[in-house]
Amino acid sequence: MNKVRISGVGCCLMDRIYDHVDFRSEAFRHVLSRKAGDGGLEPGKLTFEEELERFSGQSFPADILPSLTEGRKPDKENIGGPCVVALINAAQIAADESTVGFYGCRGDDGVGQELLRRLSLTNLDLAHFRTEQGAETASTSVLSDPQYDNGHGERTFVNTIGASWHYMPEELDDSFFRSDICVFGGTALVPRIHQGLTPLLAKAKSCGSITVVNTVYDFLNEKKDPSQRWPMGDGDVAYRYIDLLIVDHEEALRLSGEGSIPAAIAFFRGKGAGAVLVTNGARNVSLWADSPLFGQVPEQTMPVSAAVGQALREGKKGDSTGCGDNFAGGVIASLARQMYAFRCKGDEVADGKSSGADRLLSLREACRWGIVSGGFACFYYGGTYVEPHPGEKLSHLQQLYDRYLEQEKSLSPS
Repeated sequence: MNKVRISGVGCCLMDRIYDHVDFRSEAFRHVLSRKAGDGGLEPGKLTFEEELERFSGQSFPADILPSLTEGRKPDKENIGGPCVVALINAAQIAADESTVGFYGCRGDDGVGQELLRRLSLTNLDLAHFRTEQGAETASTSVLSDPQYDNGHGERTFVNTIGASWHYMPEELDDSFFRSDICVFGGTALVPRIHQGLTPLLAKAKSCGSITVVNTVYDFLNEKKDPSQRWPMGDGDVAYRYIDLLIVDHEEALRLSGEGSIPAAIAFFRGKGAGAVLVTNGARNVSLWADSPLFGQVPEQTMPVSAAVGQALREGKKGDSTGCGDNFAGGVIASLARQMYAFRCKGDEVADGKSSGADRLLSLREACRWGIVSGGFACFYYGGTYVEPHPGEKLSHLQQLYDRYLEQEKSLSPS
């Protein structure tokens, strides 16, 4: 049976993770944002290195970073980026049902060589991951305060776009658009792709692909005009070509310009998105759908994993880096596994034109795998989990998934 082909384009970089950075410290307050889009640091948000330097009048690597970290080296260096981390998780979960390819670029520096080495340890197809000569590989300094938000933890991000400036829409060939699932992940950090999002999504849909967009904090548009909502790439027309939009709470509000998640979901629905998932840290996930792919799913919420929460309270803790990216990967993996199951029965759903409730993909089932994947990411440092052997991560996730089903059952009315 042909496996489901997943292809993704978007953010891929090297994360340098600094744990136990005190967001209440004098050093942090010195570079704390005064107003939206000014380039200062904000918990849960991203800024660019050059903007932070302009805001503070100091060098980030020479002055700001040593002050915030007390001169420590990174606690962990890891593969990062909303697209590639999601794809790696999807490949780990759905190895038997899918093939997963990443489209993007790196610089020809030492960081790029190390990033490629680490990516080569995963089972991603890297045939379309190219090298940009003379460019710096994209990277992010992840500053994590595990005590923030009453112990739930939070991070702030300082990003260097580097080689990602050079990746162009025309580099996406037919193999990308003819995939069963096309993922556009964190494209706000790959500016040329983000600026051409509407025609790229439209082409994927015209080829019969399922389109998934998972977002990242859009600092470029925040800086451009913090009083205005962020456009979806090049404009709101893009929404009508999105089968599934995955956003976090902050991104949902800034993209919609609304003040609440229900209002934001109504906005996305009005613009034509087929389905929406909104994460909110350790709080409930919101979901809605009305499309040929998922059918009608009334707006509702699903709780995060109680088993993960219990383990964290008992001291099993890494950091929260990559939780949202792994959530997206778990969702994508579940879609692929559901599609593969249909194929094994002789049915297809990839063109979104199948009819009948028995051929719909389950958004709730996809969300379950997203929830346990995002929760498991709290148990290790960085977004990417390196498996000692294939299937090892899936075995952990399956246990969390089984316990999540029990949690749902216990919450259901008798």
